[in-house]
Amino acid sequence: MIALTAPARPSVGTDADYYRAQQRIARAAVEQAQAAWRQLDPREASASWVEEVRPQVVTAVQEAQQESAALAPLYVAGALLAAGAVSAPLALLVASAFVGLAANGLVLDALMDFAFGYYRRARAADLPETEARALGLAKLLTYVSTETNDTARLALHVGAVVEPEIAGYERVVTLPACGRCILLSGRLYRYSTGFLRHPRCDCTMRPITSEQWREGGSSHSPKALFGSMTRAQQDKAFGKGEAAAIRAGADIGRVVNARRSGQVYVAGGYEFTREAITGRGIGRQLGELAKRGGRYRRSQVPRPTAAQLITALGQDQVELIRQLRRFGYLR
Repeated sequence: MIALTAPARPSVGTDADYYRAQQRIARAAVEQAQAAWRQLDPREASASWVEEVRPQVVTAVQEAQQESAALAPLYVAGALLAAGAVSAPLALLVASAFVGLAANGLVLDALMDFAFGYYRRARAADLPETEARALGLAKLLTYVSTETNDTARLALHVGAVVEPEIAGYERVVTLPACGRCILLSGRLYRYSTGFLRHPRCDCTMRPITSEQWREGGSSHSPKALFGSMTRAQQDKAFGKGEAAAIRAGADIGRVVNARRSGQVYVAGGYEFTREAITGRGIGRQLGELAKRGGRYRRSQVPRPTAAQLITALGQDQVELIRQLRRFGYLR
């Protein structure tokens, strides 16, 4: 079992520092998940998954979520300092409130079970053990890396909400990246706007002050990013034909949108969760405690995810802060 420990606090004074720190956290979680997956016993697959593999994977992701969320206020403070802005947060981010849930509100155990489900269905379809394990592992690592990065982005979102000087964020794309992400490079969003991403997306957000928002513009535009790539990187990100068209002067947006699948991934959803709503969690502050099975009394008030609150209340900063505090994301 991987023990949750107090995270080290690396320097995250610049965008590159923060990105590297976040990638170290995600990479460590992925490596721990891989090690746990190797313990899956094909003779007793379900039992070994439930008793050994899944607990280790979930704990690894929880540890990564804790560390990722804890970095957010440090990075926000560094970004404000670099911009010459003096600001005092209206509330303090609670890193532990971002632990244990997927971005859409599912508990991590349930999410990771989907990866094991791919393995079981592959075996039921008579795929060789090695192929079935590879399919399950690929899904598992997608969930691990995606949820770790989603937690980082969501914590940055919440950290931006409580800083009066922050007006929004800029999407930061680090190469190598896919065409869909490159198309969004340097774009400015209000802090209340959800973060579009695909599985395993490692894009981050840079907090933008009110002054920077008024100035607008960015040196990190899709065209500038495309121009900084090698021909091989361009061909890999967009496809040879599409990359050639862009080099010939075609609009990047039209090229990318012409081959989009039509499915949009949103960093957050409208799911509710009952995680952490017992009397031992934040149930008492929510109220309406009742015991309906289980060991502890639980609040009957549904607890929205932080992403859902931002989506619903992002235009009303005062009410958003109040609700984030009410549901335990701030204190």
